[in-house]
Amino acid sequence: MKLSSLLRGLGIDAGVFDPDITLVTADSRSVVHGALFVALAGFRTDGHLHISEALSAGAAAVITETHVCNSSRGVLLNPAGNNRPLLSVLAARFYREPWACLTTAGITGTNGKTSTAHMLAWILRSAGLPTGVLGTVGHTVAGRFVPADVTTPDALETARLMRAMVDQGDTACVMEVSSHALSLARVDEVRFDTAVFTNISQDHLDFHGTMDNYLKAKLRLLGLLKPGGTPVLGSASREWSGTPGALFFGSLPTDDFMVSQASTGIDGSRFNLRTPEGGFEVTLRAPGTFSIVNAAGSIAAAAVLGIPVEKSVAALSTFSGVPGRMERVEGADGFLVAVDYAHTPDALERVLSQGRDLAEGRLISVFGCGGDRDPGKRPLMGTISRKLAGVTIITSDNPRTEDPMEIIRGILTGIEDTDSVIVEPDRRKAIRLAVSTARPGDVVIIAGKGHEDYQILGTRRIHFDDREEALIALKERS
Repeated sequence: MKLSSLLRGLGIDAGVFDPDITLVTADSRSVVHGALFVALAGFRTDGHLHISEALSAGAAAVITETHVCNSSRGVLLNPAGNNRPLLSVLAARFYREPWACLTTAGITGTNGKTSTAHMLAWILRSAGLPTGVLGTVGHTVAGRFVPADVTTPDALETARLMRAMVDQGDTACVMEVSSHALSLARVDEVRFDTAVFTNISQDHLDFHGTMDNYLKAKLRLLGLLKPGGTPVLGSASREWSGTPGALFFGSLPTDDFMVSQASTGIDGSRFNLRTPEGGFEVTLRAPGTFSIVNAAGSIAAAAVLGIPVEKSVAALSTFSGVPGRMERVEGADGFLVAVDYAHTPDALERVLSQGRDLAEGRLISVFGCGGDRDPGKRPLMGTISRKLAGVTIITSDNPRTEDPMEIIRGILTGIEDTDSVIVEPDRRKAIRLAVSTARPGDVVIIAGKGHEDYQILGTRRIHFDDREEALIALKERS
């Protein structure tokens, strides 16, 4: 593609300079001959420091946010001074707006994004629509798994993966859309047939600063709907109750997709769902009321996308669950061991509440908090676990560059009565302790990491999988 085609109407003056562009990238390490390198002032490094490297590697052109001392005629200044929105436009142009060729669903919210996304993708595939997924536990392109480092990739990777979906036969895409992605212009040019909002609770305040900023970031998704696109909103959070044309799901009598007579147990869940198409009884293999709410949201979104509710209900009866979301670890005799990604106060309260409802004996909670992240949620999570669990084992999560004991002390400030509270900084030992002391009827919830198969210690990422550790502990017990 010609540079002039990429820059058309963007106010960037390249003069008569118009090379063929073979790749657009913001990573100097990925530059190849003919690439367009877009320099970003990032959080960890500044791309402007790597312009010479990019040119030496064969970049045909560079776009900067500020004036730089470089005589090359290929170094162009973006007068807007912010290359992130520009990168989104360039990604859309270079990869030819693949979302226009796909049925698209964007899902945001503090909790429930992953489960809702995977349920919706399951429904769409069951209805005969090859469906790609972009999300936390990994991406899927034409049935092929692609590892994910973040919930929503950057603008270029998002467009590239969606173009690959189109080229390789997918006809739909379900995407988890994080608040970071919405704030950092990663999805500015993507357009959705439906936007699903699950809920809002405290999270990522280290990035957004305030809950108001966090909510505003989420609400940006409403502006990314295709003409005629329909929002699907969880009624538990009323922040967007005035959204015109929206459909609501939840347990309120006014909800378009209303859940009632819900029941859940270790073996699964059951509920009635009143919809514009009539009433249906829904069965799920997944336990927990949060699975019920997520299922209602996915059915509502599927209806917006043209899938009859009856087909969605039939599809979900065979849905096997999402990795790391109330994921059962097999091998427990008479009790339940489950791993969950819950790492926010609201998510921890949800999963522990479900664990307590399922438990005939004690609820044993194992959790920690990530380092270099919102410290305000630590005491809140301590309070929640002490209130809901019979036994709380506080351990390390991803401490990153913080002292694990400092993180744990932050959690303990939310706990007045430390009876039945155990501190074990070694996560492996904490999991073994929980499993080894479980009795028939107990429920053990290992929260915080879910599907992740690593732990971040300092700046090192080591292999660590809660599911593997719990399975080893169960085998040692037998």
